[in-house]
Amino acid sequence: MIIIYPFILSIFLISSIFNKSVRMGHFYRLGFKYPPKISNRSIWIHAASVGEVVVVKEVIENFISVGYSIYLSTTTSTGHEMASKMYDDNVIIFYNSLDASIFVRRLIKIISPKYMIIVEIEIWPSLIYEIQKKDIPLYLINGRIGFKELKGYENPIAKAFLKNYYKLYTKILAQSEIDKKNMITIGMPTNLITVTGNLKYDIEYKILKEKYDIINNIIPKDKYIIVIGSSHENEEELFLQAISDANIKDKVYVVIVPRNITRGKDIQNIAKKYNYNLSLYTHKDEITEDGIIIDIIGELLYWYKSSDIVIMGGSFSKNIQGHNILEAIYFKKPVIVGSYMSNFQEMFTYMKESVFTSDDDIKKLSKIINNCYNDRKSSKALGIKANKLLSQNKGASMRTIDIIKSL
Repeated sequence: MIIIYPFILSIFLISSIFNKSVRMGHFYRLGFKYPPKISNRSIWIHAASVGEVVVVKEVIENFISVGYSIYLSTTTSTGHEMASKMYDDNVIIFYNSLDASIFVRRLIKIISPKYMIIVEIEIWPSLIYEIQKKDIPLYLINGRIGFKELKGYENPIAKAFLKNYYKLYTKILAQSEIDKKNMITIGMPTNLITVTGNLKYDIEYKILKEKYDIINNIIPKDKYIIVIGSSHENEEELFLQAISDANIKDKVYVVIVPRNITRGKDIQNIAKKYNYNLSLYTHKDEITEDGIIIDIIGELLYWYKSSDIVIMGGSFSKNIQGHNILEAIYFKKPVIVGSYMSNFQEMFTYMKESVFTSDDDIKKLSKIINNCYNDRKSSKALGIKANKLLSQNKGASMRTIDIIKSL
């Protein structure tokens, strides 16, 4: 880190000049800025991005209720933005620094945490080592090793380098038996791993009525609403063609919520190839009858709630291997997933009989969309069935909290 720091410094400072949105994050990452020191007993939780920030909500609220102050570090700007929207003054939100001991030691001194909690799968060798040196209990919660992570961590060099760091955790709490098996495969100690379930099943989503009403006023009356959630490049074209081939183009309102919200203009151009005139959400004066592209963060849940059916992006891309389907299922919506769900294998296996499964065959996807449109009663029943399964699998948050407190 000492050797490469000057290069990182140069790159970050240049990008800060041209991109204001990343400037504050770079100040934290480079050790120029630190969170404030408070006198209360505290817990440091690291949640890299949006998904991790959202799933840890019940854990954070429980610790606040018993008198802890929470330091919540993120890695991405979208994670930081989501955390700022979700949590009040009881949570101190900041960007985590680069994984260099000089920065990590200063953060530990400022925060002085009773526990350090890392959400899902984030291996920070210097952080892990410095936390252990201070005898601070370190927990990995909601741990998972997905398809992409497994390939990387199985590399013999990575495995040999990281296996001694895995031993420094106080406890590793896995989402599923599949994740536990993958953790053992990459060298995590079997005796430290306990399966507690997936925190995602415990999330309670709050919808503001005023905002929900605004969104419903955008949607043309009597249209069938298809929401494409967390889509990636090359997927939108597949979905739009499938909808067109279902011969219901004029009867549906298409909502595309891309994983990368800066791709709005590109998606508009793709849509024009299939005679869709899709407006951007940030340009409300240009609303059209065909559909809309959501180019701001934090809107997906509202569109899920407004939808008739959801197509899950990422699950039609071999390089992505799926996204979280539980958000749509929470609102009892029927969901169409593709054949690539390895990053959420346990979740998909559990819900497999309660979602529509397709692949990147346009004819098959088009037929499913057409059937859902024409048999709305059956598709709604499937959404309700999936929601019941979700409710039956709750409890991971309290199991996680109980284990941490017992140790």
